[in-house]
Amino acid sequence: MTYTELLERRSEILKRHLGSLILKDNQYGLNERESCMFRDLVKELHRNKYEWNESMK
Repeated sequence: MTYTELLERRSEILKRHLGSLILKDNQYGLNERESCMFRDLVKELHRNKYEWNESMK
């Protein structure tokens, strides 16, 4: 598996986790720990996208 494939796979996993947290937030709301995890996942997704863009150059 190449580095770009690894980044793509990581991005898919992060999106799946974020989607489930968004659904939970819309239905029940998130507690403080889950909110913190949500913010960290968003940061990680942005970092991952940046690395993917840099690897494509």
